[in-house]
Amino acid sequence: MNKQFLYLAVVTLWVCLYGCKDKPKEEAVEEQSRIEQQDGITEVKVQKARYDRFELELVSNGKVTARNKAVLGFQIAEIVDSVYVSNGSRVKKGAPLVSVDGYKAGEAFRDARLNLEKMKLELLSRLMSEGVSDLKDTAQLPAQRLHTIMLQCGYTSAVSAFAKAKKEYENIITRAPFAGVVADLEARPFNPSSAYKSVCTLIDDSQMEVVFNVLETEIAYLRPGMEVELTPYANSSVILHGKVAEVNPRIDENGMVRIKAAVHNRNRVLVDGMNVNIVLKREVANKLIVPKSAVLPRQGKKVVFVHSGGKALWRYVTTGIENSREISIESGLKEGEEVIYDNNLGLSHESEVSVKKE
Repeated sequence: MNKQFLYLAVVTLWVCLYGCKDKPKEEAVEEQSRIEQQDGITEVKVQKARYDRFELELVSNGKVTARNKAVLGFQIAEIVDSVYVSNGSRVKKGAPLVSVDGYKAGEAFRDARLNLEKMKLELLSRLMSEGVSDLKDTAQLPAQRLHTIMLQCGYTSAVSAFAKAKKEYENIITRAPFAGVVADLEARPFNPSSAYKSVCTLIDDSQMEVVFNVLETEIAYLRPGMEVELTPYANSSVILHGKVAEVNPRIDENGMVRIKAAVHNRNRVLVDGMNVNIVLKREVANKLIVPKSAVLPRQGKKVVFVHSGGKALWRYVTTGIENSREISIESGLKEGEEVIYDNNLGLSHESEVSVKKE
């Protein structure tokens, strides 16, 4: 009795272990088959080929320069007395930048002023002998006679000497001729001004110019007022806009045309001398356009995959002009056909695909 019970227990255990194990295995095979079937269908994005105006991008490299910039020099050869700014300082028009020792210029100015006062008295004395009692009342004298008296008494030369001395005294201080930022400042106190080629460079960085070159084949399409986009190499996340200001009517020995664009330097992003990437846009009418990523190289030729009936169909195409986003098709494709532009790198002719909804 015990042997029979033991035999039945062993048989029951064997059935449970092996019989129950086979069923999940069959289900796993079916599941794997379904997965493989799904993996054979590639999910893609499509876009219809369309005729439209094509935005052609001319790309170049440019150099930024300030529209208003001045190299300032010392007006008097003396010892540098004070430096009021440093490189990077922003100054207003008329602000003092540096000064030199003003003792000699000050003495000369005071002497010239005293001499002018002396000559005024001498002139008045001569005029009184002519019947004129006030310097403001000289209308009764002929102009030529008044001019002669002023020369003879030394008044004319005294006026000139005073003006010169005053100008030199004012030039002790070098001032900003316009508002801007200070650059290339090297002057230091107690050094002779002759030791420096200049005081500094003053840059008005509110309005900048960008100079760049394009091929001579584009000169017919360029005109002042066209918009340009520029991106500093130092900060590719910034895009600024400007307009073509000048098209140089001359082609250089390399077949290039020099273009100058004006740019408002918003937030002072651009710096004098900075290198930038230039994109100049113009439109070309009636082109068959597809996304640039839809065109792939295959066997030394260019192809696109057209979506039709759940399959990707291989088409050889001839391309034309392009920009950073789109490309024109000259032959091999019709308007309205759906081209695959995403997840298309691994496709082959008649690959099964499904369109991803956006």
